[in-house]
Amino acid sequence: MFLFLCLLIGREKRFTFRTEAQIWAVTLFCGTSVLYASRVAFPIAAADIAKEFTWNKTDSGIMLSCFFWGYALTQLFAGWIADIYGGENVLPISSLVWIILTFFTPQLLEFAYWSGFPLVILLLFRILSGVGQAFHVPSMASMIARHLTSADKGRLFGIILAGSHCGLVYWSICFLVCLHRIFNHKSLIWLRIKLPSPIPCVIRVLIDKSNTPTVKKPSQSVIFYQKLYRAAAAAQYAGGNAYYTMFSWLPSYFHETFPDAQGIVYNVVPNVSIVITSMLSPLLATVVLNTGQSMTVTRRLMEGTSLLGVAACLFIVPYTSSFIPALLVFSLSMACRGLHHGGVSVNPHDFAPHHTGAVFGIFNACGSITGFIGVYVAGHILDATNNNWSYVFIITGVQCIIGAVIYGLYGTGTKII
Repeated sequence: MFLFLCLLIGREKRFTFRTEAQIWAVTLFCGTSVLYASRVAFPIAAADIAKEFTWNKTDSGIMLSCFFWGYALTQLFAGWIADIYGGENVLPISSLVWIILTFFTPQLLEFAYWSGFPLVILLLFRILSGVGQAFHVPSMASMIARHLTSADKGRLFGIILAGSHCGLVYWSICFLVCLHRIFNHKSLIWLRIKLPSPIPCVIRVLIDKSNTPTVKKPSQSVIFYQKLYRAAAAAQYAGGNAYYTMFSWLPSYFHETFPDAQGIVYNVVPNVSIVITSMLSPLLATVVLNTGQSMTVTRRLMEGTSLLGVAACLFIVPYTSSFIPALLVFSLSMACRGLHHGGVSVNPHDFAPHHTGAVFGIFNACGSITGFIGVYVAGHILDATNNNWSYVFIITGVQCIIGAVIYGLYGTGTKII
């Protein structure tokens, strides 16, 4: 109701552009939170679903990772569509797709079990969910790139992306104490909020598409073969691999390693830590910039601290023998990951300000690929090593160090195209 009133107020022309931007920042923050709330439901329930369907770790890894098949492979197309038709027009349609799929998840699980082919049906369902959610972040990136000044783009986009971690906390709590369908009603409410006025009135006045020259989109090869871009993509891949591995497997890790631990604790506490740092990291990056440091130094500092911090925590985890130390280490690891929102996460706005949607689509695909490669490989490692989690954490930490070194040497915050 609050957001709906904000949008009604936002239609009045007496409000400033900054007020409009703040209203839409809150709306997109909430939308991102709801989207990630939907995404985290399956990993939290994975241990119980695997027990019901008698899956091994490889089967669970496939089911957890196949979401990212659709998500990663649709990123480039999603960014291209958002740049052509406007993210504000693409976002409501794509949101409707994943909301409907989430709403009917319980029925799909029952149907899959009844059909006798649960893996195939759930595989298709997870891939389609990934396709539906793939349009969200590139559409937001395109909207922000077109409607905000360069000084505000990185900070605002980083704060909006922090909504993803709020969604993880929100759903982790609701999943454990509430009924499944309560969340979906909130999803539909958010979609209803977004549909009436896709573009704020002030933005419509300032950005007249009929008078705006068409900017020729760069080819994929021109972007990808830039060394500076590949450095950012490598850091995105390394950080994404660590994040998605923890995102997908931590509930199972705690469930198996510490069976007496409360699920609401280990599903919520690590995500609370990343919420705090992801909200603060764009502001910290601004503080560093205000000290006279260049954008390149700022991005390298934030991303390097993030990746090396995550790696250090993952190396420590195998030496923890009780629940509380393990929980604290993983919480610190997730907190370090939150610094990413002041680093590589907002890099496309730095090096491709006029092509953010398309470039972010390619860029985000690099991180999302780890969702199906890294998560599946983790499951395979667990099967091959009789559930030895140490191998998973050490291999993931080494990749973070490699990503930090590459980005520290070649990463940039300057315009490339």
